[in-house]
Amino acid sequence: MMAPANPQDDRPRRKAGWALRLPWFGPAVVTLSMLALMVLLFWRLQTHHLSQQQQELDRSLVTARDSISTKLTADESFLGVLADQAAAGALISSEFHRLASSYVSDRPHITAVYYTRPDHTVLWASPTSEENQGNDALLRLSEHSVAFEQAIESKLPVYSPTHIGLAGHQCFDLYVPVFNRKKLQGTFVVAYSSRSLIRSILDRAILQGYQTELMGENDQRIYRMPSVASIDTRLKGAIKLARPDNGMSLRLTKYASPFWDMGTVVLAAISFALVSGMGLGLWALNRQIFERVRVERALHDANTELENRVRERTRALSESNDMLAREMAERQVAEERARRHLDQLAQIGRVSTMGEMAAGLAHELHQPLAAITSYAKGCLRILSESSPDFDRVEYAVTHMDEQSTRAAEIIDRLRTFLTPNSPQKLAQDLRSLVEESAGFVEPDRKRLGIDLEIDVSDQIPPVLVDRVQIQQVLVNLMKNAFESLQISELGERKVTIQALPNNSHEVQVHVRDSGPGCTPEDLSRVFEPFVSTKTGSMGMGLSISRTIIEAHEGRLWATTHDGRGMTFSFTIAAQNHETSESI
Repeated sequence: MMAPANPQDDRPRRKAGWALRLPWFGPAVVTLSMLALMVLLFWRLQTHHLSQQQQELDRSLVTARDSISTKLTADESFLGVLADQAAAGALISSEFHRLASSYVSDRPHITAVYYTRPDHTVLWASPTSEENQGNDALLRLSEHSVAFEQAIESKLPVYSPTHIGLAGHQCFDLYVPVFNRKKLQGTFVVAYSSRSLIRSILDRAILQGYQTELMGENDQRIYRMPSVASIDTRLKGAIKLARPDNGMSLRLTKYASPFWDMGTVVLAAISFALVSGMGLGLWALNRQIFERVRVERALHDANTELENRVRERTRALSESNDMLAREMAERQVAEERARRHLDQLAQIGRVSTMGEMAAGLAHELHQPLAAITSYAKGCLRILSESSPDFDRVEYAVTHMDEQSTRAAEIIDRLRTFLTPNSPQKLAQDLRSLVEESAGFVEPDRKRLGIDLEIDVSDQIPPVLVDRVQIQQVLVNLMKNAFESLQISELGERKVTIQALPNNSHEVQVHVRDSGPGCTPEDLSRVFEPFVSTKTGSMGMGLSISRTIIEAHEGRLWATTHDGRGMTFSFTIAAQNHETSESI
């Protein structure tokens, strides 16, 4: 751009140039402010996360303590009932074992229940085992004799300190003395497993969310559940157990669920990237403001030129659209002409096929007509008698009706096959379509002594085809197979029609003969129009058949089997859920 001649006109440009020397200042201030705000926000979110985790930890501690206290209170009540019965002399050995065994079986945290004499020897024990039985065995009291004496002195339930039990695990005991008129009768003792106390009483959610430890006096660990994950030492808490009152406490340490997990890190990175991108965008916007002022004049000049070009381009585009519309109309006319040509060609092919099979069809039609004539002459002969036998007349008329119906069906089938109609694809049962097509060539099959096997499974879905056109394809393929077998010198004369599901969208049909086959040279030209190995044939049957199959969006091909027969195969669309809905 040329420099302006007037210095006064350059002053706005100099001001804009000064602004461009510091285009980063405003965006930098905004970006740094947003980054500081985001850091503060994530810090607050982390603090809130830790606060929520701590509150959840406190609630879990109270819940765990209440769960253990509830169970131990129930145990005290149970032993109190036993003590009352023993003091009254109403508790016998069998009743003790029944009640204690039933109670212990439902409470995994209890290892055994004892009843001892005043001299500390075990009188009864449940459940009975080698560790617990023996009326003269002394109960281990070396580590908790003080608790035993306290229970006798206070006449109240007392818990012992933790110790190593008979099974070698950490445990503690509950003593409930039995008095009758201030005379000590004995003591009920419940042995608890520290490990089972945690495993069986605490809620699974607590065990899965926290590392759980049972602590004794002087912060001595009694038992700790195995860790299933890393722990967060910031989220640790302990609470004294109301029962037992032996200095035991429960400690929970939260398994690590850090605030800065992958999702939070990705969110923070995206947030910082967005803020940084916003700052860069603001900086770029500042630069573009001056550039916009600079290019406005040039844009005005360019707009004028662009309008002229747009008018020219619009005119050319309009001409192109008109040409395209004409080409589309011509293509539609050509496609319609090709479709009509295919219909005419298929009609000619069907007429030609029927002409080649005229003798066999005439013979098939002659049979019911000859039967009708014979029955009619028989009726006249019976009626000319002096005493006509009307039962015989009825029998003859009934058979005449059957034969006329058969002849009508033959004629109707031929008329349907030969009548020109608009192709219409409908869902058709493939087995009935093949069997009806086989009916057209039945006279030739019988005349030539050929075995025809139809192998169409009931599992084949309906096919979406034009019935008459596919019948024409099948008739052409069967006629070719018959003619191949007619010149064959081999012993077996058999044609097999087999249908198999190719996939969920189409079905594959094979027409296989046991004839002499053909050479590779003939195989490469078998579908060419006007090419035939038969005398008097137009050579259009296979060409028309391939055109029909391709119009059905399928394909038709031929294979030979080492000089022993040929197979013509084609695919057609199967009716699935989508096509049935569209129909």
